[in-house]
Amino acid sequence: MFINLLTNACIAFTGLYLISKIINYSTQKIVLKQFVIGGLSGLLGIFLIHKGFTYAETVRIDFRYLSLILLGFYQLKSPLIISAIIISLYRFTYGFNFQSVIACCAIFLIVFGFLLLYKIEKINGKSFLQGVALNTWAVVIAILAIFINSEFNVDALSVMGMVAIISLFIGILITLLNLDIHIMNSRISEYKTSSETDHLTGLANKRSWELEIHKIALIDKPCNVLLLDIDHFKKINDTYGHVKGDEILRQFSVLLLNETRDLDVKARIGGEEFGILIADLSSSEAYGVAERIREIISRNSFKLADGTKIQISTSIGIANGRSKDILQLIDQADQCLYTAKSRGRNVSCMNELISM
Repeated sequence: MFINLLTNACIAFTGLYLISKIINYSTQKIVLKQFVIGGLSGLLGIFLIHKGFTYAETVRIDFRYLSLILLGFYQLKSPLIISAIIISLYRFTYGFNFQSVIACCAIFLIVFGFLLLYKIEKINGKSFLQGVALNTWAVVIAILAIFINSEFNVDALSVMGMVAIISLFIGILITLLNLDIHIMNSRISEYKTSSETDHLTGLANKRSWELEIHKIALIDKPCNVLLLDIDHFKKINDTYGHVKGDEILRQFSVLLLNETRDLDVKARIGGEEFGILIADLSSSEAYGVAERIREIISRNSFKLADGTKIQISTSIGIANGRSKDILQLIDQADQCLYTAKSRGRNVSCMNELISM
């Protein structure tokens, strides 16, 4: 009996480790990934049921619920429900009886308990503590289900004890392993964000701008490049100081974020120079975006922390074309920006307008 439980636990640990790697695999196909994770967890639960053993002729002993603990740790609600449904349906292949109904109720009671545990503020955000709580809840429900299905047989206490000890050990081990993976991935994400973000404005930095340029050059779709330069910014720094100049840059960046779409790339590519990549808009639409930004900046005063109000303006160079010609578009936008400055600044200039 002990060897059977240990074998089941080893299978569970191996399967959960592989699923945890899939969970942490980065992909943009989130919905598909959710179904894959839920399906694989459900299949692992089925395999654990199949490799389990029968106690007292009707009670099935295995560690099917450990896959739910892994999903619970990452708070993957949709895969959690998918996995529970798959495991429950398979359990009925061993017969539709009182024991199978109790086993299935236990699975969904574990899931329901997880959803409630997420709402407890004392453990919310504390990964290890939450993992322990999830493990404890799942083991308690599983042991209770075994006890009920054994018709409250005292002789089943030894089996329940072994199940509790082994499953808690494996559950905590999986929690610790995934906690390490979670922390490592979080740090990698933080380092990546830090290396690609301008720390003053929060926009993409020049390195990130160049990476986006490289990506968009590999495809062929409508693309617009906007290059913006704050007019006479050196005079602002000389008059008010670099600290206030930095405040202007931050407020200017917030305005760019508010006046563009989330999918548009916004970057600080120089001291007071900014770039915006806008895909899938016509030249007239891109020009409209540029003019709206320019007018808002010139119309509003920038209020600093000490109450100082500074009026600024921006010149904008715009180039419209195909993304495969992105380097050429950047050169054209730069020429347009130079033309805008030569025309007195606070002007938007577009490559199509120059060529007309």
